[in-house]
Amino acid sequence: MAVLLAGLMVSVGSARADITGSNPTGLWLTADHSAVIQIAACKTGLCGEIVGIHLKHPGDPMPADWQGEPQCGLKIIQTSPMINATGQTVWKGYVLDPRNGVFHPALLALDAFRRLVLHGYLLLPFLGRSQVWTAYTGPTLPNCHIPG
Repeated sequence: MAVLLAGLMVSVGSARADITGSNPTGLWLTADHSAVIQIAACKTGLCGEIVGIHLKHPGDPMPADWQGEPQCGLKIIQTSPMINATGQTVWKGYVLDPRNGVFHPALLALDAFRRLVLHGYLLLPFLGRSQVWTAYTGPTLPNCHIPG
């Protein structure tokens, strides 16, 4: 499954993405539209957990992580804030690939269009790639499925 990257099950109305400031808290749809990640404040800065997964066929089992546990609720992002040279808040930390349990350094920031840019890398930021996530406004179902 293409679920790559950050949720407590909370009401969707209170978890909408904060697209008015530089703080990317809220619900985000991954670039491949396979998962919804809730980003919320945690003790180090921001944390992200999987709160919704798109299953290709009704009745498909919930994808499992590298330990055989369901990916729903898995914390896959942990960051701390920093200010870059342009004065923009960038969140630096780690992202977990739930398929293999490997942590990768990552940077998160909101772009000019209020989308979340997640840049995962190996060793140095130029040895990586970025994904653009969009604010998620749809429902998350109690069973962690997302329609679609």
